[in-house]
Parts: sequence; C-alpha cells; structure tokens
Amino acid sequence: MSWTAPTDVIDAWIGDDVPTDTAKVQIWIDKAEREIRYRVPDIVTRIAAESAEVPPREDLLETAIDVTVAMVTRVFRNPSGVRQENETTGPFTTSRTYGGDIPGSLAITDDELAKLQGETVGGAFTIDMIPSTSPFSPNYVSSEPESISD
Repeated sequence: MSWTAPTDVIDAWIGDDVPTDTAKVQIWIDKAEREIRYRVPDIVTRIAAESAEVPPREDLLETAIDVTVAMVTRVFRNPSGVRQENETTGPFTTSRTYGGDIPGSLAITDDELAKLQGETVGGAFTIDMIPSTSPFSPNYVSSEPESISD
C-alpha cells in the first residue's frame, strides 16, 4: 500500500527540472516508504487508527506523505550524490553545495523521523529549590507556635 502518489512529488516540485517519468518516481516513493516503515514500525497501525477515529483524522498520513515527498525530492535533485558543484565561465564562477550527511541519498532526517514517531516520553521538568521551611516557599508552614492574645 502506497500512501504517496507520483503527483504528490511532481505537484510539490519547485523549479524547472520537474521529473516526468512517473514510473521512476513511484519506484523511489516505494523505496522511501519502505525506509519509513523500517524506521517507524508502527506507522501503518497508527495511520489506520487515526482514520478509524470519529471524525477521521489524516494528520499522520499527511505528515508521512510530506516526508516521503521530501526524501524523493532530495534524490531527484541530486541523483549523482555530489557534495558540491562548480561551474566556471571565463572569469565567473558559480558554485552549489548540497547539504546533508549523504547528499542525494534516500535518507530520512532526524527532524522528519521525529515528526513520524509521535509523542516521546520524558522531557523538561523543574525542581523546586526553595525548601518548604522557607517563608518564600508556596508550601511554607510556620513552625513557630501561634501566640494567643486576649
């Protein structure tokens, strides 16, 4: 089951070099989705659970499509995996540097993976450093006996 269509990649393309071979785009979509399912084993179950809700949600499905499109686009933008390109014409030089650990490869970024994995356990917390015996503590209880006045 493929949740991304070649038109998703083509419609999201920016620039003039849009891919036209939808069969080749589908091959790379299938590869990207296999990688996503490998890295996030419960994603198909979670997508199905969201679609079974009343009303149905498609947040995770749409995020999975976005990540797949981004992965495939990186491959098609730099199919030879070049880190940097330079072009010189006379005294003029232009250069382009591709980002990422392995430019042009079918890889999922840490940010994309986090979006697909959902909620994580843990996170920030605070520790109250003011002792409860301090009058500045919200839990302060006076230890002095109250005086009785007539």
